Amino acid sequence: MRSPNKIQRIQYKVKDFIRKKRKVLRNRKGKLSRVKQRYHHPSNLVLAAGLSAASVIYYSNSRWLGLPLSLGVIVLCIIQIFRLRERERRKLKELASKPEVEVDDYLAYLYQCFPLRAVSRIFGVLSEKELPKPLLNRFLSLYCKYFNVRLDEANIDSIDSYKTVAEFFQRELKPTVRIIHDDSPLVVPCDGRVLHFGKCKEGVVEQVKGVRYSVERFLGKYPVLSDSQNSDLFYCVIYLAPGDYHLFHSPCSWTIDKVIHFPGTLMSVNPKICKLVRGVFTLNERVLLTGTWSHGFFSYTAVGATGVGSIKINFLKDKIKTNKGFLTFLKDTEIEVSPEVTLEKGGMLGGFNFGSTIVLMFEAPKDFQFNLEADQRIQMGDKLGSLDVEDST
Repeated sequence: MRSPNKIQRIQYKVKDFIRKKRKVLRNRKGKLSRVKQRYHHPSNLVLAAGLSAASVIYYSNSRWLGLPLSLGVIVLCIIQIFRLRERERRKLKELASKPEVEVDDYLAYLYQCFPLRAVSRIFGVLSEKELPKPLLNRFLSLYCKYFNVRLDEANIDSIDSYKTVAEFFQRELKPTVRIIHDDSPLVVPCDGRVLHFGKCKEGVVEQVKGVRYSVERFLGKYPVLSDSQNSDLFYCVIYLAPGDYHLFHSPCSWTIDKVIHFPGTLMSVNPKICKLVRGVFTLNERVLLTGTWSHGFFSYTAVGATGVGSIKINFLKDKIKTNKGFLTFLKDTEIEVSPEVTLEKGGMLGGFNFGSTIVLMFEAPKDFQFNLEADQRIQMGDKLGSLDVEDST
């Protein structure tokens, strides 16, 4: 058995370490109360006791060394979990009175740990490769059957005519299968399902029922309305399922003056996932187009998702490349569009590879009314909303 003097020396070192830390932090202004909470916390007392106990066991050459050390680590992990849960509970309690819901929860963090960007990148590369014809045809036929794809509406309605999966996803429709309602100030920009719509109240938008996120966080800054006295900020969220038509169009005649690319994760935007993970749209990669229409500010955002590594905006060509490089080293890219690009109602704007989400935020007179219902199936060109002034004329 080794000398007890070594055991005592280790115990003294542990106590001296805690004492020095407390002394250093006590000298910082306003930190005394926090120091007491931090170093008198049960977990730190357990840590000191565990180190002392481990040193005794180690220097006594006990054959049961592994058991107490393992139990000590488990106890410390459990205590730390309870501390994190308590901290999260306090954060949520503090934010309960605020309009914005905190998005940095554990579920979102765990979900982001999966290699979603890498999977989407691999999927994007494979979708552009020319696969053996029997394999490609088999895959596309199963895809159409499983997701109820209306291939009869496409310009190319034969599976044999597609050379790649990407070409199938980017298929265009026959001109006669969608009607653009020119009598409506706004039309639906894509096929899909309505997740949510309404006015932006207190600077927040509902992702799905009961789950909100900040307008400023989503757009980068809160928009300035041209007539704040007589106008409001409205929004509409449309989900494109994998079986939907994947190209998106302009909902009105408007002018684009700025494009912002926000790098981010590529989590699924399926409504079931949106209910579980708060702030998916603020965390995911997205391309934001901003400009003006006849009633003021207008923004159009294409949100990426798992498998949708590529967001294509036709007039940008290769100026913005999505899902490229390591996320930690990427920064927001802002492009001033010069000369400004003018789009007509129903004009082609871009496309996804696998279905995703379109978010419209726009300024409109206070009497603007949506012609939509929650969870409604809609098609490109349908009436999105109306104004009492236009209806009366």
